[in-house]
Amino acid sequence: MQTRRFPFRTVAWVVLLAAGLWLAVGDRVLTRFAYAVERGRIQASNQELEELQSELPEVHAISRAFKLVAKVARPGVVHIRVGESERGALSEREIQERLRHLLEQYDRDLDDLSEEEVDKLREGMRDQVEHWLRRMPEPPGSGSGIVLDKEGYILTNNHVVEGRSNITVVLHDNREFEAMLVGTDPKTDLAVLKIDAPDVHPLAFGDSDKLEVGDWVLAVGAPFGLTHSVTHGIVSAKGRTRIAGVDIAYQDFIQTDAAINPGNSGGPLLNLRAEVVGVNTAIATHGERVNAGVAFTIPSNMAAKIARQLKKHGEVERGFLGVGPSEITQEDVEIFGLPNRRGVFVGSVLRDSPAAQAGLQVEDVILSINDAPMQNVEHFRAFVADILPGEQVHLRVFRDGQESEFDVRLARQPVDTWAPLTQTVLSREIERLGLSVRTLRAGMLDAFDESDRGVIVWKVTPGEPQPDLRVGELIVACDGKIVESVQELAEVVRDIPADKTVRLQILEPTGDRRIIHIKPRTSR
Repeated sequence: MQTRRFPFRTVAWVVLLAAGLWLAVGDRVLTRFAYAVERGRIQASNQELEELQSELPEVHAISRAFKLVAKVARPGVVHIRVGESERGALSEREIQERLRHLLEQYDRDLDDLSEEEVDKLREGMRDQVEHWLRRMPEPPGSGSGIVLDKEGYILTNNHVVEGRSNITVVLHDNREFEAMLVGTDPKTDLAVLKIDAPDVHPLAFGDSDKLEVGDWVLAVGAPFGLTHSVTHGIVSAKGRTRIAGVDIAYQDFIQTDAAINPGNSGGPLLNLRAEVVGVNTAIATHGERVNAGVAFTIPSNMAAKIARQLKKHGEVERGFLGVGPSEITQEDVEIFGLPNRRGVFVGSVLRDSPAAQAGLQVEDVILSINDAPMQNVEHFRAFVADILPGEQVHLRVFRDGQESEFDVRLARQPVDTWAPLTQTVLSREIERLGLSVRTLRAGMLDAFDESDRGVIVWKVTPGEPQPDLRVGELIVACDGKIVESVQELAEVVRDIPADKTVRLQILEPTGDRRIIHIKPRTSR
């Protein structure tokens, strides 16, 4: 049997033909094959995702809620454009010229001043420069706002509109209206505007007290002028106070990680029922003025109450008790026998204030107001301010080892809350003497007998010219009058002229007595 062999030429042609076919269609075949494989993977992933979503129906509910909240909220959120500030009286060149003259004066004076005088000069220079900068005109800007009602009232931040000219409100349908400034409240950074516009869509306000950490929230506003932008996040924390760089007197912020940037100010923070639970106000940054995942919003309960007063009166009336509160330290708990650190320490009492008329004294501890426990100084200030002037409040106070009760009718808070307190002499810190003092109580210091009465020197302010006065000594008399408490010492110091020397009788732990003279500082 013979084996038939193919000629070499035939084999070569077959190979060349196969190669040509591969070059012509092979790449397409591979591409289609790869595409088929990838499509199969995508289909498998989609099927897996559908199975997962069928197992987690709440995913659809949350997504749908986000979309519905955005639809409901957009018509009730406005874009606010503001012109240049009207407060500007100094140009940048004028400020630079004044600063140059101030620096020249600063350099000339340095050689002839003491270290303390240099510090005072530096502080005065800083205050002067800050005053000049506040007088610089600010460029046009923008913010956001919330439609309060069908009458056309708009809620926003005070810092968006303060001192501005030509306030324009842009609605969701691009209608523009000139706005009238109804009222502002810098202490909460809120303001109310009014536009004459038909067919506006107010947003409903929710109860911010019901928010919990972890709740979903959405922010709507015009960051960088990008109107009706919607971002989402969660409630990161509640009750934030003392936020660095935020110059607002009453801080009780909700913290959120929803993206909030310049232009969002005055816009709403919303829950998943499309209710306003906050007014977006501030952000924490690294100096770049952009979102860093930490933003702060004014609770809706506070904002709604302020808005009602601004609509009705154009200003906010707040209650005033007339005390200077301070935090309770662990030392205070031990010295005064307090049950815990809850409450606020009365560091000063304003003469003729509601507190003074009701009988409150320095070193009292206010435990509660109207049966609401006082948590800290910020809580106390906000609670008192939230009560209308003329209303009577019930105080529970800890004094001399036991609780007492006082009924006080609040006055109206002055425009500058702290101005009257700088004039009071009933202070925990006897500032004019450069001392911090405490009333001597049983068991405070073993060096003194139970029969000894007076005021313990608790701290001596560094740099003050007290002659030979040491911590732990007992002040038993001032200008010939026996003093047995901080209250009594403060009342004696109250009427001492600035140019008169105070005569203090000191009881030393050794039992020796001596007389010293101190010239008080001028009251600020």
